[in-house]
Amino acid sequence: MQNPSINISSNDLRKTLPDAAWNATEDTFLTVWAAAPGMESSSADYFISGQRISNTSELIENPIEILKTEDILMLPRVVYNPNKNQFLVIYCRGENYFNIRGIILDANGNTLGEQFIVTDVPANQFHYTTAFNSKRNQYLITYNDFRDEVSNVYGVIINDTGNIVKEEFLLCSATGHQVNPVVCYNPADDTWLINWEDFRAHGKSLEALKTLEVMTDIYGALLSGDGTILASDIPMCADADSINADQRFNGIAYNSKKNEFLTSWTDTRDSIKNVAVMGRLVKANGTMPEESFALVDAPGAQMVSHTHYVPSEDAYFVAFERDKNDVDKFYFKDIKANLDIGAQWLDNTGRPLGNMIDIFSGDGNQRFVRFAYSEKSKAFLLIWQSDFPGVSDSVEGHIMSAGGDIMGALYKK
Repeated sequence: MQNPSINISSNDLRKTLPDAAWNATEDTFLTVWAAAPGMESSSADYFISGQRISNTSELIENPIEILKTEDILMLPRVVYNPNKNQFLVIYCRGENYFNIRGIILDANGNTLGEQFIVTDVPANQFHYTTAFNSKRNQYLITYNDFRDEVSNVYGVIINDTGNIVKEEFLLCSATGHQVNPVVCYNPADDTWLINWEDFRAHGKSLEALKTLEVMTDIYGALLSGDGTILASDIPMCADADSINADQRFNGIAYNSKKNEFLTSWTDTRDSIKNVAVMGRLVKANGTMPEESFALVDAPGAQMVSHTHYVPSEDAYFVAFERDKNDVDKFYFKDIKANLDIGAQWLDNTGRPLGNMIDIFSGDGNQRFVRFAYSEKSKAFLLIWQSDFPGVSDSVEGHIMSAGGDIMGALYKK
């Protein structure tokens, strides 16, 4: 049965790539998204916006204007700090370059101080993620940029006020492009696991936009809490020079009971039905005793997933966009699919439990689903971008998405 949808933000502004976090103190959710001027907009302003949502799916008060500027703003990511009952939001701001900025919000979404600089080098930074280290009260922010004419993966550690603790450092120096680093924190060992899309199999001559036209791999690294690299170039799925399947849109979830990680990605290998979500278990020390396996592989395509471990269920929950029909293996270049939002429970080894969950089915494309989980209410708030009619992405990739409205749904098992 489909879950009732929530209209979080619907207007002329071109809204893109939302994110959500759970406030453990208030048992509420905060959603954030970027908004650009629409075709009929009377101003040229860009926004980072937000909305608080209750644990029963009601919108709390009015939308929040986190930032307003004539500079291009993109891809906000929000993380909750339970030690201070506040949020960190990072985003991309287009000034001389597309660099990463951050801002601290209180529990109600009000800004605490001015925005601060995360990166400020003469190159464009994209595909950034962050996670909170509850022991050190610090955040590790990972990203890629093109300062060396190929895309490399970097990290920087900031404290809970936005001040830099560990200056920017290189996470991978392999040949070719490395793109879209995702970070996950392990509080038991005070370590970070990172994975990314890796193009080393194609050498160093591949142009940046050509990464959207060739097969890729997934590699990773294990870091100590202070950012020291403990294990580098971990080949989570490396087959671009042989099987020639495509792996991208990677993620990681931490299993607190087994002290291990479930890594995941979108995959196009021949052994699956069309496009599927694959994964692999990674131990706390970075080793991988088992091969990769399917998390979600039903008829049609399941892709661009987000995964979380739920201790009370001793199970993982994964949400994804899906098409009931087969799609082209490079579907993400120009969206011609009819995408809905689905979810699936997985057991504590990452294998499917029960049937696929229909979160939202309808006309148009529903994409870039993210969610936050309330441990108190046992509820998931899922949010996504609902494309405006006729919209497709440019060849520059999904971060340059032409936009739509922000929709959501509350799901309880």
